[in-house]
Amino acid sequence: MEGKDTTGNTGIVSRRLKEKLAVEDIYGVEESEEVDTEKIEDCEIIDTEGNVISSTDSSDIGDWEKRHNEIEEQREKIRNRVRKTRSGNGVIRKAKPKPTISDTGHKQVGVYARVSTKSTNQVSSIENQTRYYTKKVGDTPNWTLHEIYSDEGKSGTSTQHRTEFKRMIEDAAQKKIDLILCASVSRFARNMSDCMTLVRQLKSMNPSHPVGVYFETENIYTLDPDCKQNLSIHAMLADWESANKSRRMILSYDQRICTGQYPVLDLLGYRHTKEGELIIQPEEAKTVRFIFLAYIGGYDCDEIAEILTERERPTLRGRTDWNASMVMNIMSNERRWGDLEARKTIVIDYVEHKSKKNEHDRVSAYEEDHHEPIVSREIALAAQMVKKSSRKMTEGVPDFSVIHKGNLKGFVSICPGWGGIDGSALLEICQEVYEEEELEELNHKIRIWSGEEQGKVVSMALSGYQVPHGIYFLNKSLPALTVGRRRIKFSKACHEKLNYCRWVEILYHPIIQTIIIRQTTPDNPNCIEWEKEDGKLVSSISSRAFSTAIYESLHWKKEFSFKFRGITKERGMSKILVFSLDEPQIIVGKKYKNHPDVEKESNQPFGFVKYKTDTGQENKPENNGIVCAYPEEWMKRRIGINYFIREQRDSMINAITEEDIEETGVVVENPVIGHIPSRQEIVNELEELLMTM
Repeated sequence: MEGKDTTGNTGIVSRRLKEKLAVEDIYGVEESEEVDTEKIEDCEIIDTEGNVISSTDSSDIGDWEKRHNEIEEQREKIRNRVRKTRSGNGVIRKAKPKPTISDTGHKQVGVYARVSTKSTNQVSSIENQTRYYTKKVGDTPNWTLHEIYSDEGKSGTSTQHRTEFKRMIEDAAQKKIDLILCASVSRFARNMSDCMTLVRQLKSMNPSHPVGVYFETENIYTLDPDCKQNLSIHAMLADWESANKSRRMILSYDQRICTGQYPVLDLLGYRHTKEGELIIQPEEAKTVRFIFLAYIGGYDCDEIAEILTERERPTLRGRTDWNASMVMNIMSNERRWGDLEARKTIVIDYVEHKSKKNEHDRVSAYEEDHHEPIVSREIALAAQMVKKSSRKMTEGVPDFSVIHKGNLKGFVSICPGWGGIDGSALLEICQEVYEEEELEELNHKIRIWSGEEQGKVVSMALSGYQVPHGIYFLNKSLPALTVGRRRIKFSKACHEKLNYCRWVEILYHPIIQTIIIRQTTPDNPNCIEWEKEDGKLVSSISSRAFSTAIYESLHWKKEFSFKFRGITKERGMSKILVFSLDEPQIIVGKKYKNHPDVEKESNQPFGFVKYKTDTGQENKPENNGIVCAYPEEWMKRRIGINYFIREQRDSMINAITEEDIEETGVVVENPVIGHIPSRQEIVNELEELLMTM
């Protein structure tokens, strides 16, 4: 009850009266207790500071007494009804006893046995369980053994891969089983959720035919209604033990890796010892070596798999049917070339057995030259480079060759789609053909051509003259080369200038940054098919690795493509196209093909952009309508390059002779890979392997 004085202070009934009224109003007054109305009337209302405001209103007390009397009448009626009830003539039927494992009714019994690994130590466990339960069921008069279901090498944290367990549950659903025997809760399931769900499922899937599970170690029978709490505790313990085992295994791996005791397993070509050593198996090693050599020799994975299947070469597990993925997996394992990587993948969920690549999530290790290799590191690296190539290497690993003399000295013959290319390797190959003095003189000229250094002649009268960049005059009748991040594209005029030849070779000089295209024959290992047999022109070729080398060397921004005007030089019966990479037209846009009229410069807007990564500016032109542009520094020069520089370039190109154009390169070792067998050596060894396989 609450009251309020004239000043606005709210009063409350004394604590004792308030509690008494609240309890009695809800539950009524006990028979042994009577309400002292005099005490109630004497109670006073007080405010929050303890000051008396007024006495209790007697009308409220009357209402309370009325409700109390009504409740008492109802209570009395209930008592009288129960007292007058007589015992009926009905027959009382007692409930059946609680189910126990010792019930005498006949039962079809299924037995479930499981071990988590296929180790030799656990082979006897399955056999012992089988013999024990066969005898136990046979010795029980009312039991008949239906079947023993056993899963070997299967984890109990999930039912996903336990085929025998799932078949047992299906048999129970079809009423073929009345009882399931299992050694312990942990053998049945190490996942608490699975355990409780499956027990309920077996009990209720056929209400008239419930199937119970008896866990012998814990002495739990699941049809006993009193077993639920006991089973929950043991299921939780089994789940906890599984999680704890996972943590122990992680810690054990950490300790072994940190102490150099790397875990090793058998794999095709190797067997491991107890000491952690990998020993080559000669017969299996033939298969491994054949795969690597065939792959770098020009065969693809499907062709290699077909050969191995025809020869019935067994895998580690005895399979003789191969596919491309199996072949690639053989070449992806570092142990085949003598290295060892420990903990490449990790399990992120021990229940679902989900795994992922170990990206420094846990301790790992990589040790080179851990054991004797089946193939050399260079052969393995060559295979990885073939895999990374943007075109099929039908002729095997391409050769690197460099011209050693003449006016094309230092030019390297390249295969643009070959993954074993990088800028440093091309520069190293080029520099090897020059003497120290020659190289210094060449670099001196390059610095003059680029404007980084002044020459003596530059100070003369002609040095003030400038000539426009040739790219300004580019049109459809002139040959053009476009270098993109993934492809090199040729204009139709390029084919026309080289008389629509079918095969061409690309030469590249990484110091003077010049590309030359010349005609070649199909027996050239680095030849490119420029025209199909049906006469269709090849307008672009895949060049991911080569383009990357150029972009990095010249510090080009990745979002741009670069177009260059070609100069045709004809000497006798020979022709070449020369493209200088320091006079670019910059193609702005995600894809060059979205701007089919880009060559019509007079009809297109243009601008000047910062196109190098070392400028610190990554912004594109503000005018979104720009599809072609030029280097920003050209805007400062207004016209073009120094007349002297152009003369020097032209003199170098004009000096090229027919002998220079016909000059072939000398094959050199690829610095990216190192020494690998020659094409003929690979062919010879493959033939020998096939004869013995």
